Amino acid sequence: MTNSITRELGPLDVTSRATAPHQRRAVDYLRVSTEEQRLGYGIASQARKNSRHIADKGWAHISTYADEGVSGSKEMGERPDFDRLMVDAERREFDVVVVERGDRIGRVGRAFCRWVWALEDIGIFVAITNRNIDNTTPEGRAQMRREADYAETEWENIRSRTQGGLQEKAEEGGSPHIGGRPPYGYRIEDKGLKGSYLVVDEGEAGLVRLVHGLMVESGLNLRQAAIRLNAAGHTCRSGRPWSVANLRDRVLSRAVLDGEVVFRGRHAIKDADGNPIWGETVAIPLPRILGENEAAALRRASGTRKNSSSHNHATYSLSGRLIGLCGAPYTGISRESVAAGRRNYRCSGKNDRIPGEAVCDCSYVDAEVVEQRVWSEVVALFGDSQRLTALAAEWVGLSNGDRTAHADRIADLDKQVDSMKASIAAVIVASAKEQQPPDAIVTATRALNEELRQLEEMRADAAAWLAEVEEADQHARDLKALAGMAHHQLTDIPLWQQGQILTLLDVKVHIEGPVPVRRGGAPCNVQAWYASAGLDIPAADLSDKQWESIRHLLPQGYRERVRRSVDAIFAKARTGLSWPNFQTKYGSTSTCSKYFVEWSTNGSWAKVNAALAEVERVPLPVLDLMPPVRIEGRVDPRVILIPDGQSPTLSRATTAPYDPDAR
Repeated sequence: MTNSITRELGPLDVTSRATAPHQRRAVDYLRVSTEEQRLGYGIASQARKNSRHIADKGWAHISTYADEGVSGSKEMGERPDFDRLMVDAERREFDVVVVERGDRIGRVGRAFCRWVWALEDIGIFVAITNRNIDNTTPEGRAQMRREADYAETEWENIRSRTQGGLQEKAEEGGSPHIGGRPPYGYRIEDKGLKGSYLVVDEGEAGLVRLVHGLMVESGLNLRQAAIRLNAAGHTCRSGRPWSVANLRDRVLSRAVLDGEVVFRGRHAIKDADGNPIWGETVAIPLPRILGENEAAALRRASGTRKNSSSHNHATYSLSGRLIGLCGAPYTGISRESVAAGRRNYRCSGKNDRIPGEAVCDCSYVDAEVVEQRVWSEVVALFGDSQRLTALAAEWVGLSNGDRTAHADRIADLDKQVDSMKASIAAVIVASAKEQQPPDAIVTATRALNEELRQLEEMRADAAAWLAEVEEADQHARDLKALAGMAHHQLTDIPLWQQGQILTLLDVKVHIEGPVPVRRGGAPCNVQAWYASAGLDIPAADLSDKQWESIRHLLPQGYRERVRRSVDAIFAKARTGLSWPNFQTKYGSTSTCSKYFVEWSTNGSWAKVNAALAEVERVPLPVLDLMPPVRIEGRVDPRVILIPDGQSPTLSRATTAPYDPDAR
């Protein structure tokens, strides 16, 4: 969540606004998850409760923000209306945000607290409807803290119970259904009941066996098998035609080839030692669709083609980072093209995902041209220390005013902690004077100790946030120092190192207009002749007098075909366009091309240009092969500046757009 806001009111200043005479402007935020929607819970009931609460408080209800079907575990930057709410908060378009419960913001209490703190720093209140509390008073803030603590504890309990039940079910034997869609070839028996399990779906299993026959017995590859299936009217579960990727994922799955699925496999949440947090990995056996020998034969027939994209990054630094007009990424074409001296990027939208479907018409992009342009922008960024530091500050998302607010908040929490400790000590002393038993003293101080624990946890979280701000500020200073020396060091590094830096900056290059490339991507051989000869080009078609001065140097042609070919060659040299562009004006371009190859080889073309030394000429044009682009990136100083001995890791931090036109 971006919090790049100049501080106007701190957490201690907010309370003074509670007595302001004007009517507060209130907005409410509504969220329901997909599971809540499935169970029939909508946002209407939340809206009614919030509206009543706002009316009871005498506030003016000016707007509502709602995210439907959004999980509470999603980051705040992944909720469209929540993000819109925060943008409007920065503009101070309201005074208080109303939510039905704290977990509407996040299931983790820390996320809720930080959100409340961020709004406090702007001078905006938060109200929770179901508890009838808000943070306009110290008592309200204490209640809100307990609400956040309760939400996190409850979520952890629910998750622990759920994960424990899934682990127990996975280990109980047979082929239990743990959740989600069953693998292709299988269906859920007793769906919706406690003991549901997986069995073979005969319809889908029949298609698996059909693919086995096509590939093993008929020798077809995956693409050919997909074409055959689509032609016969077979579709995926969704009803769409088969693509090569779908066929590979469904028919060559672990379930089909090995007769098992893995619970808590490679995607399981793990601890620092690499062990699954919620339980051990379990291989769940399934009834086989194919025998072991049949599965082995299908595996051999499908082959294992190594992904070649990774080695192309050594020669194509923008592979996957160049986005075409169709929205698909460009990738560098194979090394064979590099060996032939042609380095181009090709849009992946040209791959027919479903065999036979229409593909995009994006043109190839000259690799050297676009790489030089993008890299020049990166070098310019590192050479502009002021701009780089500003981007780093945007990434940090926290201003000096925020740091002051955090320090004030910590000081306030320290006072509350000291006060709570004094209260606990006073209760203990009073109980001891009354000679109460130890159990009674524990009972008397239990609520106070719980309050102290919550205060200390909040104080630790606020201190950690302040430390992040200070650490980020230091990184920004280091980044500025790096910029001072990097400008000269970055200009000549090899492509593979450029690719690494582009990865760290997460650069994306969006093509925003036609790509000016020649058909076939081959250089113009006529322009190449003039470039090697160091000559300019006649500025226009030849006059009758000029033609008469050179016609004896060339063979006689039918109906002045030779003269038209000479003019066509000059026109091609002036423009660099492909031959078909001149057919309407000059006639057969195959004849023109044939004549030029013959004359440039036998020396006739050099004599023609020598005889025309006095005609008006124009320089050889430089064809700009660079399409209009928009370059974006992310500057994360924690990623760029890696301490010695540590491995670089990418972070999903708040980002700042890299706009080359902003310089």
